[in-house]
Amino acid sequence: MTHKRVKNIVLFAMVIICVYLSSYVWLQLPDFISSADTDEDKVPDEAIIADIWEVVRPIKNIIKYNDKYTVTYSDEFDMWGKTVHIINDAFLNYDKSSVTESAAFPSEYLKFDFSTNIPSEIFTGHMKIENAEINNTVKNIKNVIIDLGNTKSLYFYDGYNTVKIEGDSIDTSELLSIINNFDFESGTKYSFDQKIGDETIQVPVPLESSALNPVFVQSELDVFDTYTINEIAKDYFKNNYDYVRKSVEVSGNLVYTYRTEKVLKINEEGLLDFYDAAFDPSNVTDIYDSFAAAVNFTEEFLGFPKDVYLSNLESIQHEGNYGYRYTFSYKILERPILFSKVRENTALQIDVVGNKVVSYKRFIRNIDDSQMDKMNETQILPAVEVISRNVASETETETETAEGTVSEIKPIKIEMIKDINNIYLGYFDLARISKEQMLRVVWVIEINDKSYIFNATTGALIEEW
Repeated sequence: MTHKRVKNIVLFAMVIICVYLSSYVWLQLPDFISSADTDEDKVPDEAIIADIWEVVRPIKNIIKYNDKYTVTYSDEFDMWGKTVHIINDAFLNYDKSSVTESAAFPSEYLKFDFSTNIPSEIFTGHMKIENAEINNTVKNIKNVIIDLGNTKSLYFYDGYNTVKIEGDSIDTSELLSIINNFDFESGTKYSFDQKIGDETIQVPVPLESSALNPVFVQSELDVFDTYTINEIAKDYFKNNYDYVRKSVEVSGNLVYTYRTEKVLKINEEGLLDFYDAAFDPSNVTDIYDSFAAAVNFTEEFLGFPKDVYLSNLESIQHEGNYGYRYTFSYKILERPILFSKVRENTALQIDVVGNKVVSYKRFIRNIDDSQMDKMNETQILPAVEVISRNVASETETETETAEGTVSEIKPIKIEMIKDINNIYLGYFDLARISKEQMLRVVWVIEINDKSYIFNATTGALIEEW
């Protein structure tokens, strides 16, 4: 009897153990049923893994020193990298420094010009400096100005007001040494006080007379390179890739879909576009953490293109939740590349809600080395001539053809000349069809808050923003 009871106890114990062990098999949910938010999808909270100052950088450097003036779009002496260390020292010792708001610009300077206002929280956040007074006083940074006459000072300009920080912790003597040895003769020449009619252009006018044109390019992504595209999809969907549905649209676009949560599309022009509906709106973050999520994601997924820079940032609403949109542009041949607004393309646009990238658009074009022999230095019209050709006289009106379209548009009125605030040479990308694989050299004339894009070889208006 005792022997039978022992057998029953052992049998019962074995049943319990079997049920316990089998629960790991039967109760474990497969990947396609479990949440799509794997550890690989989550953005770490630690510091940005990329070099932030490679993407948060000025579009150009302006130098005015000893009656010499030039603008550079490259930074062969790493002046911006050295300035970042100076900013860090100034912010660390902010409470010990003299801070003056609405200070005037110095007469001789090295000015770093950003494409957009950069919130100071991105600087202090990455520098791990917790000083609310800095962010309250230096709210946004459009320019960082080095006073070449005072190596103990630093200026910040937001487009409206200037803040000057002065103290013993600031030392810009290394930058002054670089400027003292700078080869101004090899740089672009500029003319001051140029006139059109009786109106004076208030900004220096670049005197460039030639440029490489056209520039043949290739889209970074080729929709017909299925192996590379599949590898990109695998990198994006990670463990869920086996459950992704792949389809080809009539237009030739490749579409990868995971349930209804994630959609990755690559079109025939080379535009990569994805949407991720799976995010936690409760993960509210500040602008620095949001920016860190965008930079970390991009660094791990395809990486940043060469000569990229943060060109715009704005607040957005996504399904009733607040977030941020970061737009990046880049330079080709040390010149800004401009995308046609007709297609609303951008080089890189990232939407972040909480700490999650919910939308990502990427359209990068690289120089086609195989067609270098077709690219020649071409004579261009002077900037002043382009402006003059596009100034409408007081009696001139737009004439319409029989089809009702305007035959000639002259967008600039003579009284607008004094309001020109920027003139520069860039490369324009129509980005309309896959066969349009070339960039055109253009003059960009900025007047107040509007930009006019002119063909630099014909002087014709291409687009108005």
